[in-house]
Amino acid sequence: MKSVSGGRAITRQAYQFSVFGFGGVAFGVFLIVLGAFLSRVPLAAPGSADAATLQTIVSIAQAVGVVAVILGIAAIARGLTFKRKSPLTERVAAVLSGALGDEYVLFRGLNTVRLGYIDAVLIGPPGVLVFRIVEGGGTLLVEGDRWLRPGRIGDWVPAGINATHECIVDMRAVRNHLARKNVPTEYIFGVAVIVGDARITEKASVLPSVTVEQLVSRLKAGYMAKQRIDPPTASAIIAQLNPG
Repeated sequence: MKSVSGGRAITRQAYQFSVFGFGGVAFGVFLIVLGAFLSRVPLAAPGSADAATLQTIVSIAQAVGVVAVILGIAAIARGLTFKRKSPLTERVAAVLSGALGDEYVLFRGLNTVRLGYIDAVLIGPPGVLVFRIVEGGGTLLVEGDRWLRPGRIGDWVPAGINATHECIVDMRAVRNHLARKNVPTEYIFGVAVIVGDARITEKASVLPSVTVEQLVSRLKAGYMAKQRIDPPTASAIIAQLNPG
């Protein structure tokens, strides 16, 4: 299996966001200062048409400046918060690398503006498999698209994590991205993986929900059960998801 990290692409995108952000802040501050300067310098007679025009220009410049500063700060924050590497994803990649052949490609830590952050995407003859990987433990019940844990009175209460729902969101993002590129999207699957000392019971679960130790056997029984896409289609999907 070929394993590709999105780290370099993420670092490049984070740098681009930061540069854009600092540029936006600098431009916004310039407009605000310029507007303040123009409002205090008597460039036109008070009450004249030129004075009214100048005031309009000052107001517009300061408003645009404020917006530019806000957008710049948001861009800087986005650049600083790009998630670069996940130990959980690395753990899953290590498990898969010993079980899959060269016909499979695993993208780890995809993080783009359109896709958002996705833990991992596996492409191979069976199709596209989207991973949502979380850390947890204890007894869990996955019922439909809900993750539950035992309550105090023998009932089941929300577990505080819901990898199934998050995986469905990621699958939709991948499907929409490939559809925009006119790449086939009919064979996109998902799996929710938990890393930790957990015991999972499934009840009509929407997606497979497994511990990392169960992952390979579940994939062999489900996702890997048959070939669904040909090599040219797989190559087209890989080209569109490649973070490089």
